[in-house]
This record gives sequence, C-alpha cells and structure tokens, in this order.
Amino acid sequence: MILLHKRDWFGVAGFDPGEARLRRGGFLYLLDQAGSTSDYLLSRGGAAEGRLCRWDGWGWQVGARQALPPPREPRPGSVAVARCQTAGRGRMGRRWHVGGGLAMSWLIDPLPAPQASRLAVWTGLAAALALRDLTGVAVMLKWPNDLRLHGRKLGGIILDMVVQGPRSRFVAGLGVNVGDWPPDMPADLCASSIALPADPRRWTTLSHLAGAILRRWDDELPRFLESGWPGYRESYHEVDDLEGRQIRLQCGRETLHGISKGIDDEGALILRTNEGETRKLLAGDVHITGTSRRKGDHAAR
Repeated sequence: MILLHKRDWFGVAGFDPGEARLRRGGFLYLLDQAGSTSDYLLSRGGAAEGRLCRWDGWGWQVGARQALPPPREPRPGSVAVARCQTAGRGRMGRRWHVGGGLAMSWLIDPLPAPQASRLAVWTGLAAALALRDLTGVAVMLKWPNDLRLHGRKLGGIILDMVVQGPRSRFVAGLGVNVGDWPPDMPADLCASSIALPADPRRWTTLSHLAGAILRRWDDELPRFLESGWPGYRESYHEVDDLEGRQIRLQCGRETLHGISKGIDDEGALILRTNEGETRKLLAGDVHITGTSRRKGDHAAR
C-alpha cells in the first residue's frame, strides 16, 4: 500500500519534477477533485478545491485549501494532479477511469505542428520507460498510448490543446491505476485493468511516480525533437505490446485486420494486413485479436 498522510495524499515534499521544470517557475495544483486535470490547465470548467503549491528554491510551499479557479494564463511548467477525477477522457472520446491512482496533466511548451503531431506516442514511451525504471515492473505500451502490464490496462495518455488567439496551449494528461479500485469502478473495467503494485523499496508516494515521469519526459524531449524516432526505435521495441500480434484496427469507417510490425519514423503503426498489404497508420483504435509471443511477463531491467 502506498504510504500517504491523510492531509497529504500526494506526498508533496517528495515531488521532484526535475530542474528543467522547476526553473520555469510553474505551479503545482493539488486538487481534491476535478473533472479533468487537462481541462483544468486548459481553463475549461469551474473552480476545484485544492492547494496551490509553489517551489521557492528549497522546497514546496503549500497553500491553504481553497477553491482554485482554472488558471487563465498558467505559468510554463505548471502541473495539475487530482485525488479524484470525475470526467477524465481517454482516446476516441471515452471516459477514463483512474482506479484510485495518479491523475496528472502538465503543460507543454509551444511546439511546431509537425513536431506536436509526433509527440503522443513518444509521450507514452517516455512514461512506460520511467515507470519501468522506478518500479522494476515491465510496463508495456499498446500503440498509440495505452500503458499495460501483464496484458491488462494500467493507464493511458492523451494530448490535448486549445487555440487561444495566435497561440495554442498544449497539455499532456496521464492516468495510472495505483492501489485499490474505487467502489464505483465498473466490473468490466476491473476485469480488464490492473493497478501498479506498491514496492516500498523503490517508491512510496504518488509524487514519486509523477516526478519520475516528468523528469524523463523533460530530459529526453529535446533529443526526440531533434532526432525523432530513429533514436528511440530500440527502446520502443522493448516495450511494444503489439509487435507480432494479430490485431483489429478501426480507422474511421475502415476496419483492418493483420499483424503489427512496429512503428515507422513518424510514429505510425505498420500493419501487415491479412490480404498481404503493408499499411502505415497515424491514428486508430486497436484491439488485440490473436495470441503471439508474449512480452512483458518478466521484470524490467
């Protein structure tokens, strides 16, 4: 069980998002309940109860619990974390349930459109690698951005944006199941999902998970923007939960069946269809339909 104080469910004293993010001077919004942490950073919706935290160079200064309206102009580097998220979103407009775990969103500095379009799958890769390194369990990635463990869904990532005049605001939203399921968790989701096992030797608070993911993301983003996927092909292969599997992919009105062959240099899924055609797809809804060599049933390095 994760070790949390009643008044500090996140473990804010141990939150280390890395020097790069701390230097930006962003705020940490610790929200008791929010519809969506991404919507909150995108200035959508109403106020949320919580605490505003500021880094003063020595530690986190935690404000009094109060109603915090969504920031109209959030500081670069800001992060929002919710103890309870009531309207989280997954891909394809689905509702995203977080089973008593980490619900976090963070601001992304403005990026050119071509680079932003490649970022979603890579963000999933960065999160999977960070969780592997911290926890020692073999977290996998199901293209484009589902985190999986032992064949069941552990979490997910979605990128969102709003256009505000000449500028766009980007956020990355992440949910990871940790600990016990909430009482209202649908039975079918309980059966297909899994929660991250606690390991006091490696991590004890949600802040440890959040910090590890943000540090990995910030530290490696410049390299990804400069070199793209070729420099990450080996890492992706290690966590790819689809490669070699028989899958069904829904892309708009088109349904494709075939075997996943990994990704190309743009992050597109390479599909060898049952008809013998090779297709590259930048988006789609994937379902695993056949068994194959299973990866991820061993401990991560």
